[in-house]
Amino acid sequence: MHSTEWGRKTHREPALKTGLRAQLARGFHLTLGSLRVLATEPRLMALPFLALVFTGFVWLIVVLSVLALGLPPASPSSGFLYQEMFVAYLVTYFLSVYFMAAIIGAAAIRLQGQRPYVLDGIAAANASFFQILVWSFLAATVGVLLRFTSIRSEAGGRFVSRVLGYGWPIATLFVLPTMVLEGVGPVKAFRRSQALLRERWGAHQSGVLGTGLMFLLLFAVGLVPFVWGVVGEPGSLTWPVAAVLYWLVLSALWSVVHGILVTTLYHYATDSEASLSTGRP
Repeated sequence: MHSTEWGRKTHREPALKTGLRAQLARGFHLTLGSLRVLATEPRLMALPFLALVFTGFVWLIVVLSVLALGLPPASPSSGFLYQEMFVAYLVTYFLSVYFMAAIIGAAAIRLQGQRPYVLDGIAAANASFFQILVWSFLAATVGVLLRFTSIRSEAGGRFVSRVLGYGWPIATLFVLPTMVLEGVGPVKAFRRSQALLRERWGAHQSGVLGTGLMFLLLFAVGLVPFVWGVVGEPGSLTWPVAAVLYWLVLSALWSVVHGILVTTLYHYATDSEASLSTGRP
């Protein structure tokens, strides 16, 4: 699937339709497109599963600490446990960003017509390791502060929207592709992400993330066995465990699909930008 051809379709549609039904239809189309790419490169699924393994290990340490020292705030070591949880949150955020960068690096190789390996994605992430480290810390901190500000104050939420111009997830959509594929720092990547969104999608940036609605519906499906296991068969762990496993697999699948989609849209945006600067149609 050529990124420019796919991108032209995604560029025209948001300008015409922006309702929920249109976003679901567009999300279904984009999800299928990303899944087709993934079907040719199923090895990419190893990257989000690696992220899950490392993340599980990090939080296992936190759980063992709580079991050994007691549950805060009753524990005499509550201060240490809160600090450990905060560090675990930052490490978890870094792992998610790092492996998403690896997915983007591998997807970029695939969109160029080559066969990527897992180590190719890891190498792409390692090449921008410092930028990813700085960005993950900034994004984790800023994201929490922005959310806190929006909840505590309506005026603060309006101020945040005025500063960013759109939601945080949309404003940062192309930050990782820019860092990984252009090798720039986090601040410049953030500004470039905003510029690409503004130039290529104008006032309809929210349509770019329409595919998330599809996965939100799929995540909701997992509530059925989970609730049934809790309410319908009290004491049975089979259905809740099955639901959790379903959510974990779906999370891994979403990571790859989102990485492929963002990489494709980034290629479309930059290819269109290059066409404008050189006068090509």
